[in-house]
Amino acid sequence: MATLTPVPVTFSKDEVPTKKNVRDIIGTFLTEEWRSVDPETLTMSYHASFVNAHCHVERPKPATGTPTETLKVFIKFHNDTGSCLEIFKPLAPTKHEEALLCYEYGRTGLGAKVYGFFKTQDGTLGRVEEFLDARNMEPEDVENSVIRADVARGLATFHVLKMSLEKKAVDLYYEAVINGLRDYLKMDKLKALGKEAGISIDKLVDYDYGRRLRNVVDKLETTGGKTGWCIHDIQFMNVMVKSHVKEGESKVILIDFEFVMQNYRAFDIDTGDQVFLESEYGYLLAITFDIHNMLCFMDAQGDKDPLNLLGLNKLFDGFVDQYAKLNLEDS
Repeated sequence: MATLTPVPVTFSKDEVPTKKNVRDIIGTFLTEEWRSVDPETLTMSYHASFVNAHCHVERPKPATGTPTETLKVFIKFHNDTGSCLEIFKPLAPTKHEEALLCYEYGRTGLGAKVYGFFKTQDGTLGRVEEFLDARNMEPEDVENSVIRADVARGLATFHVLKMSLEKKAVDLYYEAVINGLRDYLKMDKLKALGKEAGISIDKLVDYDYGRRLRNVVDKLETTGGKTGWCIHDIQFMNVMVKSHVKEGESKVILIDFEFVMQNYRAFDIDTGDQVFLESEYGYLLAITFDIHNMLCFMDAQGDKDPLNLLGLNKLFDGFVDQYAKLNLEDS
């Protein structure tokens, strides 16, 4: 099912799929009922994003009998990530590898079932998968001990998951991100964008994250920090909380694997007692990833949104405070 399948579909110039487009894509993999559905009867919700666009599609219930195929599906369209994230391209999975990873993850029962991976006639890649009866995790869910435990178990399971992706050395990630952060060190353009927005980010831009990040990695190495598969984007939007669960089933599902790479498991911030110390250092690893990507976007797009700049300064304060808390030497 993870084999790339050509579909007889060509998107319009604005690349927004029509109902007929999505019916034909879904019908390539779900052939018993979806293939003959009248496109005009479909309910479709399409959302574009910086990295990937996606849509939910639902067909009406059959007038008679019980449906043999699911009524709802989720389609994810893979777009180029853009120049901002070029440094991770040699390390992150290709779109085909990501689809295969989602397929393998779905087969474990921990994620959504993947029905197929496709390529349109105009070259667009994407996948069709199970629609999850779930919602994005909310801040208040953190106070729910069951959900919190399921997130920890889900991450712990993902870190040791056996998958077909090539295991690339963790050092390659830190070589890439440290070099990437160095590109933005003391950059006048970023300082000027901050001033135009009325929010100074001079301290953040002048701060040498790369040197300090190397100190954190060295500390993790000496304390025996373990490595594994990391998602690199653990946030509320990428943790789905199921509406209904069977007994013994996890209440959460992890999604979005564009940046799955080998790294210290602490990056994804585990919370068990046995990895508490690692997670303290992992918080710094995660902050530098976010800061690099936000500076990259700011530089490429000339972004001076005050909320983004305030967020950057908050990340900066968090890094400095945590670095001091752990008594790391500025060597």
